Amino acid sequence: MFSFVVTFFAAFLLLNHRVQAHPASPLAVAVVTEQFKNAKIVPDILPAFNPIGLLTLNYTSRTTVGAALTTANTSTAPQAVYIRGTAESEAASGGPFNVTTYSYTVLMFDAGVPGAPSSLYSLHWLSNGWTYGQNDDHTVTLTPPSSSVVAYSGPNPDSGSGPHRYITLVYVQPSNFTPPDIPGYTGTGVPRFNLTTYRTNAGFGPAIVGTYFTIEQGTATVTYASTTEVDSMTLPQYTPTSTKTSPASIRVVNWSELGAFGMLLGLLLA
Repeated sequence: MFSFVVTFFAAFLLLNHRVQAHPASPLAVAVVTEQFKNAKIVPDILPAFNPIGLLTLNYTSRTTVGAALTTANTSTAPQAVYIRGTAESEAASGGPFNVTTYSYTVLMFDAGVPGAPSSLYSLHWLSNGWTYGQNDDHTVTLTPPSSSVVAYSGPNPDSGSGPHRYITLVYVQPSNFTPPDIPGYTGTGVPRFNLTTYRTNAGFGPAIVGTYFTIEQGTATVTYASTTEVDSMTLPQYTPTSTKTSPASIRVVNWSELGAFGMLLGLLLA
């Protein structure tokens, strides 16, 4: 009975106490990379996508890549934008996960349904000047600018038009960055947008992280390419001990941080 009580309290403390997490795993990044291919984002929209970390949007909850959301979930801008680098990218000298003085551009656009590439997309959000904010156990909360170039406009695809892919990318701004104009944009609404042109005019390198979600309204009356979810066990980064994600809830306890009772539990469970 005593051992049960000790185990119960230990589990409670493990779930509720702040301890240490980990960088993004190579497997988690590989899953995102392959999911972009399976969703026809690569090569139809991006010629290549080689992220060096993970991007998470926090609406009412944190999204996962390829998640099916609703217009109600996404009617307002994400409450937070998180980036998490791999151990390699965190260690890279001068890299965006090593230097805290970079500024970032965050953009979101509607790429339509899979198998229907276009040169113009509906731009739902564009903000320059995001900065490196709080780093909580390898997860960096980006600090938003005071205003956006294109204010966030919640997704609202036409009924019957199939599952639209809403892609969010994060770019590092160069030191001489000057925000390019969005042709035809008058300051309101959802402008049409050429990603390649904007990226070239802005002087951006490849996106450092990215994600997407889908929204479908009504029953599809159009034909679109089928997509499949990535099986992480088929990827070369997979090992029996690797994980698809690197959640912040995976923690290592320092019992001394929990006071005398925590130290006693540590001794009893050792």
